[in-house]
Amino acid sequence: MYQALYRVWRPKTFSDMVGQEAIVRTLRNQVTTGRIAHAYLFCGSRGTGKTSAAKIMARAINCLNPQNGDPCGACESCKTIESDASFDVYEMDAASNSRVEEIRDLLEKVDYPPQFGKYKVYIIDEVHMLSNAAFNALLKTLEEPPEYMVFILATTEPQKIPATILSRCQRFDFGRFSEDQIARHLETVAEKSGVQAEKEALNLIARAAEGGMRDALSILDMCMGAGGAVTEEAVRSALGTADRAFLFSFADAIAHRSGGEALRMIDELMRTGRDVQVFLKDFSAHLRLLMAAKLCDPGENLPGASAENTRRYADQAAAFSAEKLLRVIEDCLHAEADTRWAASARSVLEIFALKACDQPEDKDVQALLERIGELENRLAELEKNGVRVSAADSRAPLPKPAPAGPALRQVVETPVPAGSKAPKDVWNDALKLLKKTEPAIFGPLSQGKYGGFRDGTYRAYFAAEVEFMMTMLSAPGRREKVENALNQCGAANARFEALPAEMPADPEARKREENNLNGLIDMFGRDKVQIDE
Repeated sequence: MYQALYRVWRPKTFSDMVGQEAIVRTLRNQVTTGRIAHAYLFCGSRGTGKTSAAKIMARAINCLNPQNGDPCGACESCKTIESDASFDVYEMDAASNSRVEEIRDLLEKVDYPPQFGKYKVYIIDEVHMLSNAAFNALLKTLEEPPEYMVFILATTEPQKIPATILSRCQRFDFGRFSEDQIARHLETVAEKSGVQAEKEALNLIARAAEGGMRDALSILDMCMGAGGAVTEEAVRSALGTADRAFLFSFADAIAHRSGGEALRMIDELMRTGRDVQVFLKDFSAHLRLLMAAKLCDPGENLPGASAENTRRYADQAAAFSAEKLLRVIEDCLHAEADTRWAASARSVLEIFALKACDQPEDKDVQALLERIGELENRLAELEKNGVRVSAADSRAPLPKPAPAGPALRQVVETPVPAGSKAPKDVWNDALKLLKKTEPAIFGPLSQGKYGGFRDGTYRAYFAAEVEFMMTMLSAPGRREKVENALNQCGAANARFEALPAEMPADPEARKREENNLNGLIDMFGRDKVQIDE
């Protein structure tokens, strides 16, 4: 009779277990030294080896001839326990036996000593499913068990277990397996099963399993059942995910801001019956690999990708700035979460694609960072193609410096009636209020200089390098928030105005202007720089 792969490849000894090195080392040492605790709690997500470790521990402490902490598998005790014929080891699923009556029936047998082995072992799986009354019934026995009694509790949700139970157990937390550990184990399974499997296919299964070995073996079992070799295409078909070429093409459409192409590809995706949430999950993983390719050293292989695909990721990452990649990843994660509740998952995907292709408003700081990053990418591409820009011999005569501007605007205050709050105090109080209630307004406003109060209007002046802050604050919604804060802090029908500051004449301005112009010419070339008076 056929057995599923995860049952066939369930580890029989601690040496067969994949990962969990610290836990395995501790349990083997306890078996070797005979320091066996009366209660253990194995915690962790699904498929991380909790039940397997519990069964190995039950055989090891009853083995007649243990081998370095492992059960020998050949003695009568090991064979009896492995065939589920032993009365000394009892395994119970708390999910289907959660009532207090069932726990009481179980505990009534505690007084009977083991018949063949040294210890009597109770393995209670999904112990968090027990009722409160069942936990209370278990507590007394767990607190003072007979010397031959060992409880091994396994759970995926330790936070649901009462503290009185937790404090009486040795707790071991089983971590998720890494993609590399899962892929190596799947390669061994496929090889010993006589099935050819592509490395990229095994890496794809490892990513889809999300740290659970049982899930990975189940996916591999499904792909092997289709017959033939386990290829990346077969795995993607079994999982219902888009192929790698589609992910690269979709990312290219976003990199080139081609919204029409992105919508066409979404239509193709939907006609092939793909799940939107699965696609967004795959695409976010693709974007993270692009970010890793951008940040890793050249020539360094990405985790879970071949050398050829690593080069493809590096080439595509060059079309994105780090700032844009970060924004698209964030939007993709939000879209993935939104599909759980949206009436039309396709609409969520299309909106995400159009937002990713769109250029944010220039007054947005994030948009400015993205544009700077794109310019840096273009310059790097020119250097990569061997284009060397040098304008040392082609610099045009510099324009004459502009006449010195007037002095910095003077703060002008309108006299206020006696006993009223001074305008500067109102301004400072409003800043404190905005810092607490509207930090997004306080940040840009704090970059300006208080410009005084006149004719019912408070003014703030902004230097040239932060004039985009002035533009942000001049928007109707933001300006109203500043005026509301001023009115709350003592003003009456106050208005607010953000103005550019006029800096005094600077004797070094000519030199800086010349250096800036020369820097632009060196960077972009003389033919790309147009000088207007």
